[in-house]
Amino acid sequence: MKKILSAFSIIVFALFSACEGPEGPPGPPGDDGESGFLFEFQDIDFVSPDYEVFLTYPDDFVPLETDVALVYLLWGVEEVNGEQTDIWRPLPQTILTENGWLQYNYDFTMFDVRLFMNADFDRDANLEPIDTDDWIARVVVAPGEDWNSSGGRLVAPDYNTLKEMYNLPDEPAHADYKLQRRPDK
Repeated sequence: MKKILSAFSIIVFALFSACEGPEGPPGPPGDDGESGFLFEFQDIDFVSPDYEVFLTYPDDFVPLETDVALVYLLWGVEEVNGEQTDIWRPLPQTILTENGWLQYNYDFTMFDVRLFMNADFDRDANLEPIDTDDWIARVVVAPGEDWNSSGGRLVAPDYNTLKEMYNLPDEPAHADYKLQRRPDK
């Protein structure tokens, strides 16, 4: 009896394996590989009294409500292997000055990014042009599902890692950008 059941099982399995049904409907279009967007903003100055700047997305850009923005400030340019290389620092960025700590930070909406400065000292009396003037920022808008689904603080990788993750375009280095920011202490 066991041999008959085994033989019957093999025949049934073979019949079902050989069956093919009609082709199903096509699936949704696939990702074309571009899942992050890059925007660069130049000539940024933080001015009194608020020491904040709003960076507005281009009119033709439509982000999703779930997208996140990651912001990088150009901290300087160094020569690496004979080439000028940008140094990008992710925000928030806190530095220690002789007056206390100074922090560059941001928040974002679907329409813009707000850059702002916090400090534990009187900004009006102690900030210098090296702290406030001529900044360049890169904003990367990325799919929210890639970032921090636990609801905690967003931690940005270094810019080059993010560039590879989202296949962001190669932007020219800022070779004429000679201003170096305050060194970390």
